Amino acid sequence: MPALTLRRLLIIATVALALPAATACDSYKDDVAAVQAAESIVPGKSNDALARELAGARGGIKWEGAKAERYNNAEIVLVTANIDRVGQSGTAHKIALEFINNRETRKVAFEQAFIDGKPQSLLGGALTLFLLQLD
Repeated sequence: MPALTLRRLLIIATVALALPAATACDSYKDDVAAVQAAESIVPGKSNDALARELAGARGGIKWEGAKAERYNNAEIVLVTANIDRVGQSGTAHKIALEFINNRETRKVAFEQAFIDGKPQSLLGGALTLFLLQLD
């Protein structure tokens, strides 16, 4: 019985020590959630729903938050939706949608899109994304 109790104590201690370290690594979790819920590109459609549509049934999405290097403000966070899209023909594409979240004003704005590593203008990016939907 004492060995079982000691084992439980060791497991609880390990979890208690590891939990703060694991949560500290994801300091942008709230920023990512705010960007996912916002409607920055298409009115009436959340950024998360739009990213899922772009990924399609065969694709995947990875959301990441980071310090926005372009701005000299610690309250502005860059959140990126990295989308892997696989078309019906099997062609793989990488789409990155960048958003900024201003923690002070609680505003989310679309920043820029990259398709296969190339920056896109708003109109050119929309047209390219439409063509990817046809693939």
